[in-house]
Amino acid sequence: MELMETTLASQQVFDGRLLKVYRDEIALSGGGTSVREFVHHPGGAAVAALDGEGNVYLERQFRYPYHKVVTEIPAGKLEPGEDPFDAIRRELKEEIGAEAGRWDPLGYIMPSVGYTDEMLYLYLARELTFGARHLDQDEYLEPFKLPFAEALAQAADGRINDAKTVAALFRADKLMREEADG
Repeated sequence: MELMETTLASQQVFDGRLLKVYRDEIALSGGGTSVREFVHHPGGAAVAALDGEGNVYLERQFRYPYHKVVTEIPAGKLEPGEDPFDAIRRELKEEIGAEAGRWDPLGYIMPSVGYTDEMLYLYLARELTFGARHLDQDEYLEPFKLPFAEALAQAADGRINDAKTVAALFRADKLMREEADG
């Protein structure tokens, strides 16, 4: 069965600072046409940062769409043409004031495939050294550390439910278990 859809026409219906919204007419694989609306997002990068004592660095941040404070790992959007690894190194330094001596890529996730093309690149950072934080002017967040095992338990039982954080914690856990089995 052919599952592809072909774009026949594309119309940008909103052009914001961060997001662009499109309404596309598409040809269906089984014949006929339909409409697809989606949000274009520049993508982002996120990091599970672990210190030498087995703690992961998280942050609490108010997220307007949900009107609540969310616990998540450090993350940020990609600038045009920016490499995800460069972006996450910048964000780790800005948000928790850390640099890492060891980096492992954890792949990427597509956080909401039904309406956005956003891709989030995930990393594990270890061998941390700390300096000053440099938050963006409109950025307010509260960093904190938690034992990795506790953060993983909170991701498993729903106390942490940010998608990028859950995915990064479980992928980091898998990688570290594989390294230990070695």
